[in-house]
Amino acid sequence: MNKKMRLWVAGTVGVLMTGLMSVNAYALEEKDVIGTWYVNELSMGGDILFHPGVMGMEVTVDIKEGGQMETIMSYSEEEPEVNQLEWKIENDKFLMTYDDQTEECEYTDGKITITADGTTMILSREKEEYEPYVPGKPVENPAMEDFKGEWICTLMDAVGMQMPVNSELTGFEMMLSIQEDKSELIIIESGEESKAELHGEMDGNTLVLKAAAEDEAGTMLFSCDVMRLNLLDDGKLCFEPESDGSEEGETSETDGEDFSVKTYFDKVVVVE
Repeated sequence: MNKKMRLWVAGTVGVLMTGLMSVNAYALEEKDVIGTWYVNELSMGGDILFHPGVMGMEVTVDIKEGGQMETIMSYSEEEPEVNQLEWKIENDKFLMTYDDQTEECEYTDGKITITADGTTMILSREKEEYEPYVPGKPVENPAMEDFKGEWICTLMDAVGMQMPVNSELTGFEMMLSIQEDKSELIIIESGEESKAELHGEMDGNTLVLKAAAEDEAGTMLFSCDVMRLNLLDDGKLCFEPESDGSEEGETSETDGEDFSVKTYFDKVVVVE
């Protein structure tokens, strides 16, 4: 390394260290946290973050002067649930106390991260409205070739709620490999992996996959013995399981409520 390069590296490291020292020296103050906060990101026991609107929920946190704190959790058409907590700043740490338990929360980049009872909430000053996924329209004349490939289930629409498909939230994961001669469904549920061989044929614009006679495929929520898949014009696959135990001609709607389930798959892009 020549002299000019050594001087440049030394100068760069010095700038970085000065920046880090200034960050570490920042003192958290009451004015940084007092006010109304909104939960725009939520995680329940895992690494997947999602908007609480996915579950039809809205969470607001009001941090007040004098060490009082109030969380307001509301669902559509239900009375809000209000909880009273206490807070304080100690050694530049934001501490929250509830049910005689004190949790250390993280304040960084103008956001507060609270983890308690296996749930992580990220608080922001600005409220972000939840925008549910609007499915594309079924492709009119797809060919078998259009369905071929590796797919992963990423979203479930059930009981009026949309939620990411993962083991923490829905309790299962689902992958689908579609080939011309035979396909394979892989389901991971409660840590156990199961596989089922499927054979398919086109029925109009729908690909119908049926499990081999000796295979039983499905999750605790629905059966996958017969999968009717539609390719949507936004690139997703839509699978709407048949209602278990329904009489012929009976719909999945009861007393005006829709109990149907739809799952959506995204194609896995393999980068070579």
